[in-house]
Amino acid sequence: MFCVSSVATLIKYYELFKLKQSGASRPLKVATIFSYAANEEDPGANGLINGLIPEESLDVLTSAKINSYSRDKLDEFITDYNGQFGTNYTTNDSQSFYNYYQDLAKRVRSGEIDILLVVNMFLTGFDSPCLNTMYVDKHLKYNGLIQAFSRTNRNLNEKKSHGNIICFRNLKAATDEAIALFSNKDAKETVLISNRL
Repeated sequence: MFCVSSVATLIKYYELFKLKQSGASRPLKVATIFSYAANEEDPGANGLINGLIPEESLDVLTSAKINSYSRDKLDEFITDYNGQFGTNYTTNDSQSFYNYYQDLAKRVRSGEIDILLVVNMFLTGFDSPCLNTMYVDKHLKYNGLIQAFSRTNRNLNEKKSHGNIICFRNLKAATDEAIALFSNKDAKETVLISNRL
């Protein structure tokens, strides 16, 4: 599982994974799920009408990729998922999106997904004993940090006794504080096995 700070960041990561996977002999199965607003504003819409844009801005606007709505992006990513697994999910109706959520959860639990990109979904209340590594590129704290990190700490017989957390942000102080708050101030040596790279 790879948790990131925002939907915009998730979209960048997903597209980077997709780019790196093209032509790979054994491409990773990358999937995502995130919340979107029903009537979200288009971040690429600037309210200017053609002809009223300053001439020096035209080069920037014509060379820049216009942002899609996050729902459109999610539909694009679900289409990739449908292609990998022979499904037919969409965000067009709530039942289909719910079915996608359920199918994705099932495939993560069974180990069919190599990387699941999320912002908040699946960080709490989701249980998958085979999930062993979480990559973190977002600030977490208190119960959110403990719950997210706990996604990887489900025992799975003798093959898995603990999980791995790889942070791309400095979460040491927040982790120590959360452990002290929800356990005791001396528990961090018992709870954590540190492998600094």
